[in-house]
Amino acid sequence: MKRASYRFTLLSLAAFFLLTFSFFASASEPIYATKEPVEIYHPFYVGAFGAFVIPDDMKIGNSSEKIQFDNSWAAGAKTGYVLPVQWLAAEVEYVYLADQDVDKPGTGQFSANNLMANLLLRYPKGMIRPYIGGGIGWSFADFRGSANNFGWQALAGINLEILPNLSMDIAYRFFTSDYEFDHLDVTAEDHMILAGLNYHFGGVAPVPPPKEEPPPVVQEADSDGDGVVDSKDKCPNTLQGCLVDSDGCPMDSDKDGVCDGKDLCPGTPQGCIVDKDGCPVDSDKDGICDGKDKCPNTPQNCPIDKDGCPLDSDKDGVIDCKDKCPDTPEIAKVDEDGCPLMAVIRLYVQFDYKKTIVKPEFFNEIKKLGDFMKNHPNLNATIEGHTDNIASADYNLKLSKKRAEAVMKALIEREKIDPKRLNAVGIGLTKPIATNDTEEGRAKNRRVEALLQVQELKK
Repeated sequence: MKRASYRFTLLSLAAFFLLTFSFFASASEPIYATKEPVEIYHPFYVGAFGAFVIPDDMKIGNSSEKIQFDNSWAAGAKTGYVLPVQWLAAEVEYVYLADQDVDKPGTGQFSANNLMANLLLRYPKGMIRPYIGGGIGWSFADFRGSANNFGWQALAGINLEILPNLSMDIAYRFFTSDYEFDHLDVTAEDHMILAGLNYHFGGVAPVPPPKEEPPPVVQEADSDGDGVVDSKDKCPNTLQGCLVDSDGCPMDSDKDGVCDGKDLCPGTPQGCIVDKDGCPVDSDKDGICDGKDKCPNTPQNCPIDKDGCPLDSDKDGVIDCKDKCPDTPEIAKVDEDGCPLMAVIRLYVQFDYKKTIVKPEFFNEIKKLGDFMKNHPNLNATIEGHTDNIASADYNLKLSKKRAEAVMKALIEREKIDPKRLNAVGIGLTKPIATNDTEEGRAKNRRVEALLQVQELKK
């Protein structure tokens, strides 16, 4: 079979294919249909496709000379809109025709990029929707140089609905255009067998009609809605929601004043105050209801006794739930948190650069520490010496020890403190209290410190 006869063969097959499916299309239903199928009209769609390309021989001008090409492939994408009549659709597509090799060696390759606008006549119902149409546009080709020109195409195919939003195309297309390459006028014609997928969107499902409600059943009047008709109701003004006896009167099993049916706590102990729902009121949330609680203002989460009063286990006057020191001896003075009060004294002595001599202005500080230790004879003290960061760490460690020993010596000689109650240690430069980048900061770091504290007792 000659290559030129492809056009007539494919057109015949396409026509037979379309006529066959058109016959069955009117009886077809969507594959998702039920007893009452609902068609959803999605007017917009986008798609992508690939194709097998069978090129006709390229005609050169008005001569009988032709160039024969090998089969190739194509790929493209499109976007379209189904008009409200649904029998017509308009779409824009881009197609890339891959290189078509020339049978005769050395002649070259042909490829093209086509931008086309198509108008389709389509069958709109059912799952199988055949269509035919045509398109016009512009083609950009490469063959012995570049050229572009007007082109047109004829198309026919089947659109197969897979889901309401997804369909598949199987189609045939014939495309042709004339080009001028390097003063060479040619006519290119291609046959394409195409397959692709489309995504449809923009549709709205129809709203189902409202269901008909059955007519209301007429019953004998019950004014208070308690289930006992007015002619037999001895308590005609019963509150709605109350359980009633056979005479229509409300029941109150726990005698709390709230009727059964509205009483959310039907087993309330007698003596408890209740709320509007019949539940015991517990103002302080301690588990003992108001009316039986002898300490109604107990703080929340406090351990209590059987009367609802908070416990004070260590008898220090601070209840257990507020006592942060629950094991305080009874003889100890305590603060508002129940913790022992402490008598505290802090010693701070500054030294000159590289000096270990205690300056007279700090003798009063040393005396305060001495008096505190005399008032608390069981208390011992650790004297800590510190330095700035000038010189080596080893040097500063020794210097800090000498400074601590100097203060310790003053406590022994001036305040008559037993040496056994004192201990001098050198810390060196490891614990500054100020920056060592300034003279003022370094002066604060050249120091001796001591901190003593002792528990105060009740008199």
